[in-house]
Amino acid sequence: MKTRKNILSILFFALVIFNLSAQSPALDDKYRRSTLQMVLIESENFPSKEIVINSWNKAPFPDKYNKHGAPFTNINIADINPTDDDLLKAGFLKDTVKGKVEILIAETAKKSLRYLDDKQTLAIILPNEKQLYKIKLDKYIESNDIAKKVVSKWFNMNDKGKFNMQLIQERGLYNASEIEANIAKGQARGMASLGDAGEQLINNTFVTFTKLSFYANEPVARAFADASIAALAGKPQILVKAATKQIEATYEKTKEGYTLLSKTWLYKLTWNESIANTFYEKLWANPEAFKKSNIFKLEYVSVQYNQSLVTFKAGEARTEEQIIDLALVRNIDNAFAELQKDNDVFKTKSPIYSIAPITAKIGMKEGLEGGETFEVLELTYNAKTGLTSYKSLGKIKADANLVWDNRYNADYKTAQYLDKNGVPLPPGLEGTKFSDSEKVQIGMLIKQIR
Repeated sequence: MKTRKNILSILFFALVIFNLSAQSPALDDKYRRSTLQMVLIESENFPSKEIVINSWNKAPFPDKYNKHGAPFTNINIADINPTDDDLLKAGFLKDTVKGKVEILIAETAKKSLRYLDDKQTLAIILPNEKQLYKIKLDKYIESNDIAKKVVSKWFNMNDKGKFNMQLIQERGLYNASEIEANIAKGQARGMASLGDAGEQLINNTFVTFTKLSFYANEPVARAFADASIAALAGKPQILVKAATKQIEATYEKTKEGYTLLSKTWLYKLTWNESIANTFYEKLWANPEAFKKSNIFKLEYVSVQYNQSLVTFKAGEARTEEQIIDLALVRNIDNAFAELQKDNDVFKTKSPIYSIAPITAKIGMKEGLEGGETFEVLELTYNAKTGLTSYKSLGKIKADANLVWDNRYNADYKTAQYLDKNGVPLPPGLEGTKFSDSEKVQIGMLIKQIR
C-alpha cells in the first residue's frame, strides 16, 4: 500500500513532467486553465433562430479556458415568473416610498413602483427590466440545479450516480487512481493533491449566460436617409440632386446586416473546503444524498453589455449566416475581454510562446491595444505543504506596435498574422510581442495586471 509520501512523490513527478513539457511551443497548451461553461439564453426574437443557435454552437471556444462540456449549452427562461419571495430574496419589496412628493420623484426617475394604497401615497420599489431579468436567470439557475450539473461533470457522474477523477486527472496532471482509492478509505481530505485540485481547478470554474438581441440595420438606415433628404427641402435643386444621390449611396452601404446587442452574465462555482469535505465524505458514495443535496451554488460575479454593428463590405456578398457569425463572435470576444479586465478572478493565464523576442498568443481578440502590463508567473511546488502555487517573477509590457490581430473574421475563420494596424507581422512572429526580460522562459505564464 502506498503511503502519503509516495502519493506526493507521484504528484511532484507529474509536475516535473508538466514543467518539462511546457518548454516546447508545440505543447504550450499544457497548463492549468480556468474552466468555462458558456450558455446561450434563447429568444424568439432571433432573426433566424436556427442560424443563430448554429452560429453559437460552432463559434470558436475561448482557447485560454478548458471547455467544461456540461450537458446544457442553450436555455430558455421566457416562462420564468419570479414570485414576491424571489423579489425579496433579491433585495426588493423592502424600500417604501411615502407621500406625494417622494412618489413624484420616484416616478420622474422612472422607478418601477407597486402602490399600496388607493391614493397612491405609499409604494414599494420593484426591480427594473434589467434587474428583473437577472432575478429570472437566478431562479432558473437554482430551480434547475445548474451548479450541481457543473459539479457532476467535473466528477464524470454516470447514470448510476458513480463518480470518478478522470477529468481532474486530465486537466490537472494528478494520479486519479490514487485519489479515488483514498476517497474510498475516507482519507481524501488528508491528501494535499486533492486539496490542490480543488483550489487550482474546481474553484476556478465559471459559467456565462449570454442574451443576444439582433436589430436589422435597414429600418434605421432608411429612417436616417429619409430624414436627411427631408432636411434638404428648400435647397437649390442641383444641390438636392447631388446630396440625395450621396444619401442613397450611404443607405445602400449601411442597410444590410444587423446591430447586435449582447448581455453576458458571469457566475463562478462556489467551491471551498467545507463543500469539498461534505462532497467527498458524504456524497461521493451516496448517489441519493448527492441528488438531494443543496450545497452547490453559482455566485454572481458581473455582467457585461456589448454592441456590434456588422454590414456588408463594398463589393462583397455575405450571406445572412456569415453576418450573424461575425457579429456574434466579435460581440462575445469583446464581452469576455471586458469581463477579464474588470474581474481579476476571471483573468486568464497565457503561456510564453517564444523568448527571442518574447511573444504570447494573445492579441486584439483579448482586448489588447499595446502597452498593457502583465505579471510573469512560474508554477512551483511546495514540498512541505504538497501544494502548488504561482510565483511572480516580474512584469513585462505588450509592445505598442506589435499587437496581434487575432480577431475572428467570417471570411477566413481564423486569425491572420497581422498587427493592430493590419500590417503583416515580422517573419516568425505568431502573437503579440512583449518587452524583454532575462527571467522569462518558454512555458512560463503571464497574466494581465492593467
